[in-house]
Amino acid sequence: MISHGRPARDATVLRYGVRRLLYGLVYDVVATAFGVAGIRLAVGGDLGVAGWACVVLLLGCGVLGVVRFVRRWRSRRWVTAFDATGFWWVRGEKSAVIRWDSLAGVGIYWARHRNTVVRTVELCPLHEVDRDDPLLWRFVRDTDPLRPGLPRLRYRIAVDESHQAYEKALRRWAPDGLWFGRREQPASYGGAPAHEAHRARSAGRTGSVTGRPAEPAP
Repeated sequence: MISHGRPARDATVLRYGVRRLLYGLVYDVVATAFGVAGIRLAVGGDLGVAGWACVVLLLGCGVLGVVRFVRRWRSRRWVTAFDATGFWWVRGEKSAVIRWDSLAGVGIYWARHRNTVVRTVELCPLHEVDRDDPLLWRFVRDTDPLRPGLPRLRYRIAVDESHQAYEKALRRWAPDGLWFGRREQPASYGGAPAHEAHRARSAGRTGSVTGRPAEPAP
């Protein structure tokens, strides 16, 4: 679904990568600070078993904070847009569009994870989709269809704190009858991109195995 076009001038543009970076920045900085504290504790003197356990925990938090920040920083230029044609995914000069007339329904799923709530935009197609599309494959999920007779594969985009902006854009641009609203899901519904399967299928298409690492998932 690679497109050489671009969203319309009046499109609703949401800077997906920048939003994710800013919303996660506080947590990443705090986690990294824990890691720094762990290093200072480790070099500060003799530690007992409990002390070293604390160091390991703090260092783990620090590593997690750095990894999360790097992943979000690498995706800072990812952009989403909505116009009369459909939903656009833009990365630099490359873009992909999921047309409204190719969808059976759009909405937002949400689930509670302990003290947090996760939210995703759900784009449910009328027909089978290319699970290895160069730009969209990371959003493809295999799950129960919106209703019987539709394909299992769909597009799922994590939006979390930006969910209100995405709901507003969907309500504005999605044709009448597509919007099915918000639906609660079990905590385990999210799933993850099939990195290994995608690499294997892509290698089969090209006849060679690529050594390039997978890009971070949203």
